[in-house]
Amino acid sequence: MSQAAPGGGGQPLLQVQDLRTVFRTSGGDVTAVDGVSIEVEHGKTLGIVGESGCGKSVLSLSIMRLIAHPGRIASGRVLLEGRDLAGLSNNEMRKVRGRDIGMIFQEPMTSLNPVHTVGFQITEGIRVHEPKASKAELRERGIAALERVRIPSPERRFDEYPHQLSGGMRQRVMIAMALACSPRLLIADEPTTALDVTVQAQILDLLRDLQAETGMSIILITHDLGVIAEMADDVAVMYAGRVVERTTARALFEDPQHPYALGLLGSIPRLDEDRERLLAIQGTVPPPFALPPGCRFNPRCPFAIDACRAEVPLLREITAGHEAACLRAPVEESVAA
Repeated sequence: MSQAAPGGGGQPLLQVQDLRTVFRTSGGDVTAVDGVSIEVEHGKTLGIVGESGCGKSVLSLSIMRLIAHPGRIASGRVLLEGRDLAGLSNNEMRKVRGRDIGMIFQEPMTSLNPVHTVGFQITEGIRVHEPKASKAELRERGIAALERVRIPSPERRFDEYPHQLSGGMRQRVMIAMALACSPRLLIADEPTTALDVTVQAQILDLLRDLQAETGMSIILITHDLGVIAEMADDVAVMYAGRVVERTTARALFEDPQHPYALGLLGSIPRLDEDRERLLAIQGTVPPPFALPPGCRFNPRCPFAIDACRAEVPLLREITAGHEAACLRAPVEESVAA
């Protein structure tokens, strides 16, 4: 994994340790996040990648303590510079959201409130954390936040409503909201979904520039490995509620060790390869209430053997700093076997 940035004191900014998030149903508890452990270094970007339904968004909401009933964090710790957020009261956690951890939610059109102006929503976090701020100060800081995310005519946009903005502008507003109180950690959940390629590139450039400017850390949640390649320092690959591979972004692309990661990479077109057809992972992610025995990926895995259907693989170090939860890793040996 990446080394901590200078000033981090050697301790990661965020450590999630063996986190389990469950939802109560009529058929019993269903585990959506199952024993996940990740680390985010100071000033670095951790990419969390996987198909829809793998538990990425539930993990992010668990970190923010935004899991609504009937969901709950059943066990594990979420340490922000050693402070366990999982054990905080609701009032204490409200002081953390926005100030220490900001979040860009999926789908800005549905995440933004249509009955409030853009300026009101951007300054809401400031009002919560700095109740003595005057109306004039709030407006000044809100306009500055819009300028920061490169929205033209910020004074006019401050008084407009979400429906008056384009999709790219709404996403920039979401970023401005998340960064209004200068958090140390930004969680970006699918920040480029539903945006065209040009706007996507602009949003990623903006996040990279803001990170360089502020030194914040980022958790980038996406299903797009192209975004991971461009933005991430470290990567955690999730499948069916668990982390199945954890390493640096460079190591993942150069030497993937889990068949699921290998399949994801094989589905991406590459200019340096001449292939008539891209690889495809057969099947779909199993729902959390109908998980297969053994390795959860085994029904879709071309390398699965009988042991994969009986034994639950744990994350283990394959090479220095590169972990995978696969009985047959290293991949090269598995393919040849």
